[in-house]
Amino acid sequence: MSRLLAVTLGNTTASVSLTDAGLAPSAVEGLGEVLRVPIGRLENLKEALPGEGADLSEEGVCVVVASVNPRALARLRGIAVDVTGAEPDVAGADFPIPIRAEVDVPESVGVDRLLAALAAHRRAKGACIVVDAGTAVTVDAVSADGAFQGGAIFPGLEMIARALAEGAALLPRVDLPSEAPLVGKNTREAISAGLVHGVTGAVAALVEGVWKTVGRQAAVLLTGGDAAFLAPHLPAAMREVVPNLVLEGLVIAYREWQKR
Repeated sequence: MSRLLAVTLGNTTASVSLTDAGLAPSAVEGLGEVLRVPIGRLENLKEALPGEGADLSEEGVCVVVASVNPRALARLRGIAVDVTGAEPDVAGADFPIPIRAEVDVPESVGVDRLLAALAAHRRAKGACIVVDAGTAVTVDAVSADGAFQGGAIFPGLEMIARALAEGAALLPRVDLPSEAPLVGKNTREAISAGLVHGVTGAVAALVEGVWKTVGRQAAVLLTGGDAAFLAPHLPAAMREVVPNLVLEGLVIAYREWQKR
């Protein structure tokens, strides 16, 4: 086996990278090109790969998956067999995630949170805080020795926008704005202000609180689909964006398991 097809399955999007299987487990920058595929179009994965994935079954490519979406994982199993001729290896089920979870019920923590924490600690080489902004937003603490400490979960931008439109008869659905004034002069601007500054305000407040637990020296790393959008609205110390932390963590975990 010379290559890995690494796939993370979120609630709305799959991230995919065809990468070298032979790099050191600690390598965090060894990902190939990262492709985004909507979960609803997961069956198009083969066509999205280099060369339309035509020769992967002949190259001994291994598929490794991290999933928070059981239905998408069930679909991907068949796709993996079609693309590579083999079943995928699933993080947390077929191979372990090498990070301690110092929480009440470790097995209940989402694999995406653990993998992002793993990759963030390898990058920061010390205590860090991971902000993953996607369908949901998570703000998680990682100790200096690399243990997942827990964190906070709240709705992401799209979920809040949808909930407002569906739950309030007179409020329109608002797309994410390029700019959002703090004081909206009309309903759409007011919703935009609430979305952008409400979410970034929550992130900033949570990070400040976590700093009191893990130390002010802890690096803050943003990841997830909305990370780049939110970063400019956050304080300067909270703007470092690493788009593919979960995918990086997946590859690190699998390489370490292979080299055990």
